[in-house]
Amino acid sequence: MESERIKSITINVSLLLFFISLTQNAVKIYYHGESQDSASISYLLTGSIAFFGGGLLEEIIWLANPLCLYAIIMLQRNDQKAIVLSCIALLLAISFSFWTEILGSESGSLAKILSLELGYFLWVLSIITLTIGTFLFFIIEKKELNEEENRIV
Repeated sequence: MESERIKSITINVSLLLFFISLTQNAVKIYYHGESQDSASISYLLTGSIAFFGGGLLEEIIWLANPLCLYAIIMLQRNDQKAIVLSCIALLLAISFSFWTEILGSESGSLAKILSLELGYFLWVLSIITLTIGTFLFFIIEKKELNEEENRIV
């Protein structure tokens, strides 16, 4: 079953890229007169509570992470909802690249985004991998099912 192999590779590569992204910086910001590197892991850990500091939009972008996790669960179950979930997560992740400012602290003050760093790009690549792999899985699975039906007839 080629489709099962694609599913396994998709999930494993996507998760590997995600975990590697957590070891890198996500963005470089300008805050309080100095440039600072922001670690990806800190955004993962604090993203779920960003709205407490006024970061509603940051919270929405952070939702790409649980959407990806849910997409992986749906993919494991061969549920086509995985396609929609991974596409939404990808759109959220890519939309962040258009931002010029981000929440700088819990006080709600903003920091200018100077550049996107390797952690961000690896994070997006992990979601791209999940999205493309999910599409491939369902295309090949459908092809395998059609071939199996033709053999039976």
